[in-house]
Amino acid sequence: MCDNVKAKAKYNTWIRIYKLLIFGVNSLTLLLVTVLPVHLFLRVLAGILALPFIYISFILSYSVYQFAAFGGNYQSKIHDLLVAKVNGDGKGRILDIGTGSGSLIIKLAKTLPKSILTGIDYWGENWEYSKAQCQQNAKIEGVFDRIEFLKANAAELPFKDNEFDIIVSCLTFHEVKDRKNKSEVMKEALRVLKPGGEFVFLDLFMDRKIFGDEKVLLNDLKKHVVTELNNYKLAEEMKLPKLLLTKKVLGNARILSGKK
Repeated sequence: MCDNVKAKAKYNTWIRIYKLLIFGVNSLTLLLVTVLPVHLFLRVLAGILALPFIYISFILSYSVYQFAAFGGNYQSKIHDLLVAKVNGDGKGRILDIGTGSGSLIIKLAKTLPKSILTGIDYWGENWEYSKAQCQQNAKIEGVFDRIEFLKANAAELPFKDNEFDIIVSCLTFHEVKDRKNKSEVMKEALRVLKPGGEFVFLDLFMDRKIFGDEKVLLNDLKKHVVTELNNYKLAEEMKLPKLLLTKKVLGNARILSGKK
């Protein structure tokens, strides 16, 4: 347990703040050009170029607010939904792929007190999460003794076949750059799941540019990996603000769950 009883776990949102700052700065720079004493053509061009940056900055800012605990708290609510999808007795080993700052795996640890959990993430410089942050959050939440955090690549998991009873992943597969074919990343996750084990995955599965044709993806999993597969559209599982349902945010999100 953390010695400081006033300490509070810190869970970053899925939106990277540095990206928001980049779009925000570009927006302000282009808008500044529109009021400078320069050629009219340059001012008009700057105004036109500013529009997509302003739009993206707004969407990112709105998403941060809605995902954060001080706003709509939808990141936590989505994690609650994923935890509720887990039907096992919670006595086995659980793997969380793409742990981030630890929110989902800590919820699982608190909900399933007899489980032993492992959280993996790449935690690169491109992200605003860290292994140390996960460990600190787990200590604050009182579940540090049951969670192991490892830095690992989701495309090449450092585990033997059939090690885990339950595997979860939230908005991680589409971020894995090492495999263009994302179904291969999903199969790698299912490789370490025990026969009869349970999985719950949330990702942008309806985005054809990332996952290809959804029917082909589902048929591939059914044919080669899983014995049971459920498919839920996130927007039908919980009520979300309309702007979060844009394709740039969660409009393409689905939950795939089932058994190996």
